[in-house]
Amino acid sequence: MKEALPVNKEILKWARETIGMDIAEVARRVKKPAEIIKEWEDGISSPTYPMLENLAYNVYRRPVAVFFFPAVPEEKNTNADFRTLPGEVVDTMPPGIIKIYRKAKTYQLNLAELYENRKPVEKSLLDIFKMDSLTNVDQLAQDIRAFLGIDMVKLDVCKTDDDALKLWRDALAHKGIFIFKDAFFNNEFSGLCVYDAVYPVIFLNNIMPKTRQIFTIFHELGHLLLNSGGIDAPSENFNRRLTGDYSRIEQKCNNFAGELIFPKSFFAALGVPFSEDAVIELANIYKVSREVVLRKYLDTGQIDFSAYTGLTDKWAFEYFKRRKSKPGGNPYLTKKAYLGETYITLAFSHYYEGKTSIEGLADYFGMAVKNISTFEGYTLGQV
Repeated sequence: MKEALPVNKEILKWARETIGMDIAEVARRVKKPAEIIKEWEDGISSPTYPMLENLAYNVYRRPVAVFFFPAVPEEKNTNADFRTLPGEVVDTMPPGIIKIYRKAKTYQLNLAELYENRKPVEKSLLDIFKMDSLTNVDQLAQDIRAFLGIDMVKLDVCKTDDDALKLWRDALAHKGIFIFKDAFFNNEFSGLCVYDAVYPVIFLNNIMPKTRQIFTIFHELGHLLLNSGGIDAPSENFNRRLTGDYSRIEQKCNNFAGELIFPKSFFAALGVPFSEDAVIELANIYKVSREVVLRKYLDTGQIDFSAYTGLTDKWAFEYFKRRKSKPGGNPYLTKKAYLGETYITLAFSHYYEGKTSIEGLADYFGMAVKNISTFEGYTLGQV
């Protein structure tokens, strides 16, 4: 008989409850009877190590090591991280989004370990720039674009939207903003961020178009500049729940993002009359979303709001219809895209220098130990 793992039963229960799941849901996810899950939480039996890995990485979105802690770890309240959102909105976020939030918090802890609690860069973007109710958003967007060193010409020469996304992502990583990706399995949320003065983290919903992900990066950066976490949710279901200052903050973050990636002055200088084809062409050339370009036509009075929503709804429907027919990709390349080169290089360096074990490295990547060597081959371009 195999020896039981010394898993803390209280932490098993805590991990389930903080993700917003009941025992039946966990049982369904791991394909085990609900009675078995209850036995684990009561300390009668324990999961095998592979089963614990599955629970940790795929269900609870927490490091395996946390389940061996002597006591439940203290965490900041979710509402405190999302103080620019109403409490009732935060309290009713879907379990899948809470999972992503938990993963973001885990990656912040990982970054602190990997950088050995040192600052990633001497002078980060958040050290230099801030936003408040009096901030001139257009000027701030212009200043940050210059700070990142990316102009419209650089975007024009990017061959694909993915190239442009990587350009922005790398530029921000070098300025202390860490961007990860995941499949949210929820079309109502494009991304979220969790603030920290040293290790701020942005998560992008990878099922969204690459140009939407670029917009989300800067919407979330707007929240970080307000010293807060935030959520980018383009759906009307979400936004109609925001009123007063909460609504104004979301609008400010939207305006900031739109101005940074496609400035009003640049759009005006192009002088392109409105048509759907013109919107699509400009979006393709400058690697921004069609919605961002269309918004410029709306803001300059060339179209009305009805025309704006009609086209955005049409494009969203077409995109998700096309996406449903796409086959799944290589899981190692997907993981590489999700984690990003900065984080992967940092973690492997930590391992090569003997500062972490192979198990610790697997924890940083959220994968089983047996998959590390194959993943290493993909990240080094050997596969």
